[in-house]
Amino acid sequence: MRTAHFIQAGIWFLLSPALAFSTLGIKVINTSPSIIPVKQSRLAPTLKTPAHLAMSTSSPEKPSDCPVERASSKFSKFLSFLDTKILKRVIRIANHGPALLSLSYFFLISMASMMGMGPLTPAADATSAAAKITLSAALTQTVGMTTNSEFAALFPTTITPASFVFLVWPIISVLQLLTVVTSAIYPSDDEFLTQTDLSVLTIANLCSSFWLLASSNAKAGLLPITSFLILPLVPLFSASPLRNKPKYLLPAFQLYSSFTTLASFLALTVELQYGGRLPFVGTLPAEVAGSAFLLLYSAASLAVKDKSITKRLVNFGALSGIVYKRIVGVMAGSLLGGLGSLFSSVTFLGAVGCWGWSAKELFWPSKK
Repeated sequence: MRTAHFIQAGIWFLLSPALAFSTLGIKVINTSPSIIPVKQSRLAPTLKTPAHLAMSTSSPEKPSDCPVERASSKFSKFLSFLDTKILKRVIRIANHGPALLSLSYFFLISMASMMGMGPLTPAADATSAAAKITLSAALTQTVGMTTNSEFAALFPTTITPASFVFLVWPIISVLQLLTVVTSAIYPSDDEFLTQTDLSVLTIANLCSSFWLLASSNAKAGLLPITSFLILPLVPLFSASPLRNKPKYLLPAFQLYSSFTTLASFLALTVELQYGGRLPFVGTLPAEVAGSAFLLLYSAASLAVKDKSITKRLVNFGALSGIVYKRIVGVMAGSLLGGLGSLFSSVTFLGAVGCWGWSAKELFWPSKK
């Protein structure tokens, strides 16, 4: 027995290093990194799942089974449709309301002033003792009997345009109406006229109405100072959108501001020649007052760079009216004596020079 035990112990002693080496070798082979590059098979490329495909796998929201929630969802969709398709349009039209009302008031005042009939009171009915008071009569109650032509005859100057120049007022009203209505019904979500544009147009129309009210109540020897104080506000407000580089072309604002600039300087000339209420100035001779007009108008209108075609037309038309009236006035009297007075008049020569300037810019504009 002892001999067998000794033989078994000897065998284990001899085999233990080999077993230990073989075990270590197995561990090294299994834990060591592979140095053989593994090529990716072209037949089985690695696929990455995109984010939108991963999101698309989410199940859609199921409609609620509750009838109250379904009714609430349908009502919310109806309100969204109502806001975008109907209420937004109604609010847009309402934003244009003040501009349309001021334009209507200005139209009534200008019609009553041009006709020289005072308030637009309807004729009395045969069965009634007095005429009924209408809205137009109430709004034009303070309109006087002096028309624009009569005002020019009461306070003539050497630079007063011919009467046909003032026919631009109906054109201004029509252009304003077309512009405001187009902006109100403009199909795009983009604003044709901003709220600021509408506000300045409303203020300008109100100022023009008050100016017409003041001038219609003028009489011989009675020149309202409000005519001179109010009128310069009109081009100041109406040209505000043009100074801020509007997105769309606004010919109504261009015509309005250009013509009222001329009218403002004309009102100043009348005040200088007849009013005499400016401090340190007093009353000036006709030639001096007319020369002041030509200097101001040349600096503020003719010398402006990058003028629109509308402004160039207004300059040419207004100066043509001034020169035409001076020539017609001479032709009505002594021809030789009248021609001598014309060519000795500083304002006439200056008006002819400004007229030539405006004609050159209109028909032969300088290239940029």
